[in-house]
Amino acid sequence: MIQEIPFIGGAYEGRSKNVNAQKCINFYPEIDQTGGKVISLQPTPGLKVWKDYSTAYPVRALLSSNNYLWTVIGNTVYRLDSSKNSTTCTGTLGTSTGQIYMVENSDGELMIVDVSGETGYYISGTTVTEITDTDFITPYHLAYQDGYGIVVEKDTDRFWLSALNDFSSWDALDYSSSESLPDDVLGAISDGNELWMLGRKSAEAYQNTSNPDFPFERINSVTQRCGISAPASLVILDNSLFWLDNWGNVRRMVGYTPAIISSHQVGYQISTYSTIDNAVACGYVHEGKTFYIITFPSANSGKGVTWCYDVSTNMWHQRSSYPNAPDGRWRGICQAFFANTNLFGDYELGKIYELDHTIYKDDDETLPAVRRGQTFENRRQRFAINKFEIQIEPGVGIATGQGSDPQMMMKYSKDFGQTWSNEKWMTMGKTGEYSSRAVRRRLGVMRSFTPEVIITDPVNRVITGAIIDITPGVN
Repeated sequence: MIQEIPFIGGAYEGRSKNVNAQKCINFYPEIDQTGGKVISLQPTPGLKVWKDYSTAYPVRALLSSNNYLWTVIGNTVYRLDSSKNSTTCTGTLGTSTGQIYMVENSDGELMIVDVSGETGYYISGTTVTEITDTDFITPYHLAYQDGYGIVVEKDTDRFWLSALNDFSSWDALDYSSSESLPDDVLGAISDGNELWMLGRKSAEAYQNTSNPDFPFERINSVTQRCGISAPASLVILDNSLFWLDNWGNVRRMVGYTPAIISSHQVGYQISTYSTIDNAVACGYVHEGKTFYIITFPSANSGKGVTWCYDVSTNMWHQRSSYPNAPDGRWRGICQAFFANTNLFGDYELGKIYELDHTIYKDDDETLPAVRRGQTFENRRQRFAINKFEIQIEPGVGIATGQGSDPQMMMKYSKDFGQTWSNEKWMTMGKTGEYSSRAVRRRLGVMRSFTPEVIITDPVNRVITGAIIDITPGVN
């Protein structure tokens, strides 16, 4: 009996090791735009070094501004042009690691808030200067709106405004309080003509009414009783706010409704992480698709976990890079679109990467792709598997080296993922071998069959389905 099995799909790891135990790492599902059916698994893009500063300090921020790319690596600020020529700014930050935020104003001035250093800086030209105005407070988050630098004050419900188009000047009277609920403000972000303040329990929107006493006034009708747990998860993407809420759900603001977009299974995984308030997110748009990427650095015994949400399909997958791939976080941690390229900063090393859909490595290191499909059962009756075939694009081998005769590793479980078979090899076809088939035969007798494939060769990997041939009712 030959039949298709539901092999392609997103990541649905949940409490159960049965139907919900699907993995999707360094693959993302693609759907038929007319029928909404998942039709293939596509490979996530590789990371190619765009600029390497040869340092062991992380890329803490990226910002595209006025024909330049600005980055903070360790305690140093750099300005790059589209030819990758780099200028080291005069002056440094007081810390070399930890969360920072960076914005620009219409006059080309930049501002940095260093959360771990509890300090603010402004950049004029290529000179970094600490904000020493006696009215400047202990900063916790940073936004920009209508010419004002907007800083959240640490451990309070207050946010403060800079002077108009002047990040160096602050006034002790230029503040307001987010007071819909008695909670501290943790995050601030500008969305169109609205300024949002997110606290531990609430989200409030403000508009610039040009009030001479304080220009921003709360829009009372849209206040939400939904807060934020990880300030660095707050991202503007696809004309919406995305963030990790105070219950550990990922949300998207739809109109004025903070809709939960994390599936039950992804939500369960997040609930198992001991620390989530240090989650960091970014996002990008490429080839008509929008992705929100959130990393939990402390999860998985410190190896981290990176989840990615595809806005076009509403489906989740994971991304993972060396040295722990596929069991660890992705290397990208901050993002900017510059010189018509999606750039990402490395969370550990002073490297800036560009996404490249034509390579299947991260920084020239192996980029394994993993798919674990749903468990197949035959009404709880025993069956023999005569043949199992992965429908994958064949003939993708490269000219020489690893990948010239590309293979994928397949293993399977008879007990819903409790134990696994030895790895079995399946060919993907050398260059031009378009009739190759990825098949394994005579896999044995079982009551359930959970297949998993892993591809490490640096070749294109597009999966469109799976077929199984069984003999049912075998004793």
